[in-house]
Amino acid sequence: MLNTLGVFTVVVVGLMVGVEFSVAFVMNRILDALPEDSGQLGRAHGGRMLGSVMPVWYISSLVLSTVWAIAGWHRHGTGLVVTAGALLILSVIMSVLLLVPINNRGKTWTPDNRPDDWKEQINRWDRYHYVRVAVLIAAFALLAAALA
Repeated sequence: MLNTLGVFTVVVVGLMVGVEFSVAFVMNRILDALPEDSGQLGRAHGGRMLGSVMPVWYISSLVLSTVWAIAGWHRHGTGLVVTAGALLILSVIMSVLLLVPINNRGKTWTPDNRPDDWKEQINRWDRYHYVRVAVLIAAFALLAAALA
């Protein structure tokens, strides 16, 4: 049963990492290459859509990792799971403190109401997101290693 929990956790976290990686290195590149205001409108829509889904995914990933760590407390690999859980907590803290405030502003922007510094805010969000993706990849790698 513990092995099944570990595999399920790795799959859930891995899919989340894949989505966040895709946002950082695929979707945002595509949106930034669109003409005129299309990219900014696409980012606003993505912020609304993913902004409603990702919090549940982040919390679910953290809960699954916590349950795995508690259930397998005296087993091999638990230290890796605990460390991965700490990284997932860090990603949630980063999200709440750094990324969500920018996202909450950006998802309401239109070409008519966006602030003058909207590009700087998007660039800041991107930089924070790159760091968050690195943290998530590390958490995923640790969880995968804990299965071995």
